[in-house]
Amino acid sequence: MQRKLRLRFILISWALLLLLLAALCSGISLYLYQAEIGETERALQKAIESQTLTDETRGMAALEIDENGKIRKYEQSHLGLTGETMEAMAKEIGIRDVQKIKELEVCGRRYRSLAIPRRGGVYAVVAECTQEESMAKRLRRNTILFTLLGMVLLTPVSILLAMWVSKPIKTAFDKQNDFVSDATHELKTPLTVIAANTEAVLSNPDAPIETQEKFLDSIKDETQRMSGLVGDLLFLAKIDAGEIHLDREDLNISDLIEGLCMERETDIFEAGRDFDYDMTPDMKYNGDWKRIRQMIEALLDNAQMYTPVGGKIRVVANHDRKQQLRIVISNSGEPISEEDLTKIFDRFYRADPSRARETGGYGLGLCVAKSIAELHNGTITAESANGINVFTVILGNCETDGQAKK
Repeated sequence: MQRKLRLRFILISWALLLLLLAALCSGISLYLYQAEIGETERALQKAIESQTLTDETRGMAALEIDENGKIRKYEQSHLGLTGETMEAMAKEIGIRDVQKIKELEVCGRRYRSLAIPRRGGVYAVVAECTQEESMAKRLRRNTILFTLLGMVLLTPVSILLAMWVSKPIKTAFDKQNDFVSDATHELKTPLTVIAANTEAVLSNPDAPIETQEKFLDSIKDETQRMSGLVGDLLFLAKIDAGEIHLDREDLNISDLIEGLCMERETDIFEAGRDFDYDMTPDMKYNGDWKRIRQMIEALLDNAQMYTPVGGKIRVVANHDRKQQLRIVISNSGEPISEEDLTKIFDRFYRADPSRARETGGYGLGLCVAKSIAELHNGTITAESANGINVFTVILGNCETDGQAKK
């Protein structure tokens, strides 16, 4: 599919570039040809005004024609026209439509003429169009030559352009394939567990509920796990489709983040981790609290997963130098390698895949957090040093008109 798409793009881009080149050459040729015609017409006008043949570089003739269309007298410069040819030319010029430049074809040759009334007849000046015809031939030849040359030169350009344009398409296509593959794998695991436990329950229909409790609890846990996975998958799919809209409102972000930390405090302490948080008081922010809460919860979940018993989790919220809202969530634990730091926000990526079942994570939390930060015109970064892993969220300045934005 990608090969066909690239080939199609090469052909289309090659054709468009070729048409552009042909149009450019044709436009230049037409401009030069019209300029040559303009020179001829200016020479005719000058000769009419002076009533003398002053152009020493162009074949011209002057004729005085009476009211019956007969030549009274004529003169010519750089032309070897016979009297018979002059008579034919006078007939073509006529005594009407004066003061208009006309195209003539006499004895197989082309001329341009301009006439003015004079003594009951007309005085006409004729200029040979040999230069125009020669230029037209040269321009046609050059246009064809440059177009053919362009056909050859534009082929590698089109190929390089197609490779450059198709690279992000290939990357997106590969990511989509990986996403589908990973999502299928992640959904298959809880479904398999649910199916196995359901079969175990159904195989002993007369067993008391107490003996079935472990199977039912497992089904409940896997159902919740799968529900969270599906919810995150739908959220990311809506992000990709541009269907997520923020319900902005003016928030006291300090109180809200502190309240969220207080909700988590008992659970974290009971899990054997230390928890500390520090907020700059009364920080205001215009954003979607539901999404900001979802982002902070994803970062706290990640911190809890990878903080060992006896370790510490810390949340700090303040302003940076640009007065943008900054939320820093850090935890002690295994250092994150440089390679993992570059991929940690990718979908389904886990720095320690072996702990996926143990922690219940499925590699989407940090990707969701990053997407929410970007929706708020912000960024999220990860650092690791001296056994401390730090995730820093910067939320951009937003409108603060006090109205919910959709």
